[in-house]
Amino acid sequence: MILEHFDEGPASAVMNMALDLLLLESYPAVDALRLRHYGWTPDCFSFGYSQKEEWIRAQCPQGAELARRPTGGGLVDHRNDWTFAFVLPASHPMHHAPAIDVYRAVHQAIADAMTALGRPACLQPEEDETPSAGMPKRVRGLCFAGAEPCDVIDPKSRVKIAGAAMKRNKCGVLLQGSIDRLVTGALDWAAFRELFIQGLQTSFGAWESRAVPSPSYDKAQVLETAQMMSQDKWLRRR
Repeated sequence: MILEHFDEGPASAVMNMALDLLLLESYPAVDALRLRHYGWTPDCFSFGYSQKEEWIRAQCPQGAELARRPTGGGLVDHRNDWTFAFVLPASHPMHHAPAIDVYRAVHQAIADAMTALGRPACLQPEEDETPSAGMPKRVRGLCFAGAEPCDVIDPKSRVKIAGAAMKRNKCGVLLQGSIDRLVTGALDWAAFRELFIQGLQTSFGAWESRAVPSPSYDKAQVLETAQMMSQDKWLRRR
């Protein structure tokens, strides 16, 4: 299986979520692993599929642009992060693997790439299955307020560096990930990207990785997906 990867510039919160969903459900190469790295227009935040929009808005600055992700997880501030979406197609052997196995493999690739570049990182131990239970209620819904099992953390401070959320359906597995640039500090992000791709290629058994152009989706489908994700019915659903 081939790992196809591409970078995209800034887009709105809603458009980025729409493109991530299309990466899972409408990507032209159905049997390819897919990695999309992208940016955001100013003041974007995303929140998990099961979270309450009213609570989320109370946590964000006035005027922030919000989008509900098709995946779970907590509220993520995208004003200074390195964001990616990774897809395992349904034909991949790990499509039906436990979610933690996919999560661990992706985050280990991140930790290894950072460590190779002189920024030590490791994974939050899996022994504590409910690390968020001890957090105050007001911060439990914030993605970077604390680390869950297999999140990427700083080995000394135990501060969270990277987290992700997943969606699995008949098309495959979508993992939406965020790396906090404020925590990582100065890092050669171009070099990190290449090492991250190599790690994903090894972890998921791809015999080749190749850069490809942004996928060409049907324009009407893109518009329809973005419109669906911008409607109150989507934003307010739980």
